[in-house]
Amino acid sequence: MRNRIILLIQIIVILFFLTSNTYSDLKHYDGSDFDQISSRLKEVKTGISGSGYTQNKPDPLSKLTAKLVQKGKKYIKERGLNAAIAIINKKPRKFRDFKTYLFIINIKGDVLAHSGNPNFAGMNMLSTKDSRGHLFIQEYINNIQQFDGINYINILTLADDKQYIYNFVYLERIDNNLIIGAISKP
Repeated sequence: MRNRIILLIQIIVILFFLTSNTYSDLKHYDGSDFDQISSRLKEVKTGISGSGYTQNKPDPLSKLTAKLVQKGKKYIKERGLNAAIAIINKKPRKFRDFKTYLFIINIKGDVLAHSGNPNFAGMNMLSTKDSRGHLFIQEYINNIQQFDGINYINILTLADDKQYIYNFVYLERIDNNLIIGAISKP
């Protein structure tokens, strides 16, 4: 009798692992936004295979930036521009998602709000360069003057001639003088 119970438990455990692997939602995500990312970043696991733990596919970084800008615009609409700027600078974690952060700048290059680093608020960063050597704030202002809303990728080419995604940028106009945007780094 005891041997039958042990055999039954073993069969149940084996069937559990076989069915949880077969019916699990865990699948390798290889969306079009990640084509340029190195293979070491693609191999990030979203759960333990066969554990029964499932997770939805994460939003691509280009969608995260757009969602964060929409959240910022919603706060501006509900509470007003000055209150939204104060909230973004006071509670920046509300306006961050993974490595994605929100900012509000004016056409002169003054940073009004920044959820990645609230210390940037009040600074003029028009002549500031990023790690690639680009005047990124000037680039944002030039791009938003050409388009009302823009979602684009900055590509970095290294010495090995491989291209990597440097960041995703999403920009929208608040009015003729103000820009709200989000940046996400892979």
